[in-house]
Amino acid sequence: MSGDARREFLSGVGALQKSLGTPLVSGNDAVGEFLRRGLAIVSYNLLEAFISSRLIEIADHINSGIAHFSDLPENLQRASALDLLSVANSKARRARMDVQAAVAFAASVGASLAANSGPIRLSPLMWEWEGSNMNAEDVQRTLRLFHVEKPWETIREVARRTGFHIPDPRLTLVGLLRERNLSAHSSSYQVSNLWIRAVPNQLQTLGMSIDILISISANQINLANSSFFGDDKWMTPGRISFRFARERAATWAEILEGKSRAAHVGPDRELVIKNAILASKGKLEVVIVQNTSMQVIDWIYPDLP
Repeated sequence: MSGDARREFLSGVGALQKSLGTPLVSGNDAVGEFLRRGLAIVSYNLLEAFISSRLIEIADHINSGIAHFSDLPENLQRASALDLLSVANSKARRARMDVQAAVAFAASVGASLAANSGPIRLSPLMWEWEGSNMNAEDVQRTLRLFHVEKPWETIREVARRTGFHIPDPRLTLVGLLRERNLSAHSSSYQVSNLWIRAVPNQLQTLGMSIDILISISANQINLANSSFFGDDKWMTPGRISFRFARERAATWAEILEGKSRAAHVGPDRELVIKNAILASKGKLEVVIVQNTSMQVIDWIYPDLP
């Protein structure tokens, strides 16, 4: 799994975490207030950029599969036409593209719209949002298009099983967007140190959970899974299992979810992770990499490039 979008996202979250530990950011002066406002804006944009980039990777995987347009259920056919047009029109109005970029954008959208028979050529825009910023309703819509039942409850359950605590994912996202907008539009708005220090964990929890759900569902579209196409509530927490690659004092251990004993132990991190990926392939199983503090430092769904 290449996971370029994931790696960039985790790098950004790590940089945000480091910046929050600096005296300038935590200062109770004009400089600290200015920097915290900026970080509130950048933080939310980091999550948006990850979801958008990940949808591009996911669309490429879906389009490399065996599904035909006629295989898709009505909700996906509709999204690939009407929703795509709405989102593309909204983005075109806001973008400042030169002629060459505008022609390329129009050609890409047109090719997706024209692929209404034979092999699919879905555009990532069909899962994106019309507004300038992604909101909670947009996330719910995207997850429902990937046949995720009860999106917010499912996010919470995936987070819990991977070691995160997020009582209400929807309210968390709403809060992140609210602080982002207030910081962007009010030069006197004060972002508290307490709030901003919780943001890296919130971003990673939301980003990871959303990615896991849409990645597994995307692979079902790639495989033209008829049971997935026929059930718009196919993706439930019970479909997913986890395999942990966990760092210990001097070794790494591969541990199946719900087991107390390691399936394998070795000194080489990359080898343990590689073995876990191979063991998880084809099982709707996600590999979760944790450090010695049980913090998630990476996740891999082996069946999606």
